[in-house]
Amino acid sequence: MEALLAYIPTDRLDALAEGVTLPDHVNGAALFADISGFTPLTEALARELGPQRGAEELTRHLNTVYDALIEELHRYGGSVIGFSGDAITCWFEGDTGIYAAACALRMQQAMDRFVNVATPSGQSLSLAMKAAVATGSARRFLVGDPDIQVMDVLAGSILDRLAAAEHQADKGQVVLDPTTEAALGSAIRIEGWHEDEETGQRFGIVMGLTNDVRPLPWAPVHPNALTEEQIRPWLLPSVFERLRSGQGEFLAELRPAVALFLRFSGIDFDNELDFGK
Repeated sequence: MEALLAYIPTDRLDALAEGVTLPDHVNGAALFADISGFTPLTEALARELGPQRGAEELTRHLNTVYDALIEELHRYGGSVIGFSGDAITCWFEGDTGIYAAACALRMQQAMDRFVNVATPSGQSLSLAMKAAVATGSARRFLVGDPDIQVMDVLAGSILDRLAAAEHQADKGQVVLDPTTEAALGSAIRIEGWHEDEETGQRFGIVMGLTNDVRPLPWAPVHPNALTEEQIRPWLLPSVFERLRSGQGEFLAELRPAVALFLRFSGIDFDNELDFGK
């Protein structure tokens, strides 16, 4: 059951355990962390070990990296909203940006252990991360078909600002959008700036914090706090059955696939209060 709980955002997990509903209008900080280096690692492992064994070894590396990052995220009261490729989008409810910034800096420290990743043949590859933080209000939805899979979704202009900040970040950096940088002021130390050539906006590169930020770790949720009926909608049926039967290690496969990216426009998530009802 514990493996199943890992697929639900931590704050959503708490709400389910307590029998409450999270609001769809939220205010806080969004953190986007993007890891680079997995593509060459995937190719090297598949070449050296073959597709099946290579996929299993890649999964081990993925789990090790994400475990390290999510451990820091949970230490500072954040929740994973979703995974997209080699990146994670996270949410810190009620945060002015200071906890998200502290968490992002700790994530960068955690990535130091992955600077040199050795393949079975002895080839050394490097993984790195860039992170962006934006703050403000957002809309939060639970979307999908419960018979197939549901997922958490954030929407609103905060995501546009987060994407703009991420676009300006380089490997090893934590970048704040202009709103967050201005709001945090003297609480952060800025080592430099990235300027958007089209808009003229400046994005601050965080070197550190003026004062230590005390962690706000989540209290662990007991594995029996939720029923299987509450957990099942969060996973695809085949994944749920494999995890429930203790066969999670057999999820790793390399398959030919086609990616489809959809972008919705024309919806004012911030001001259309009845959207989605």
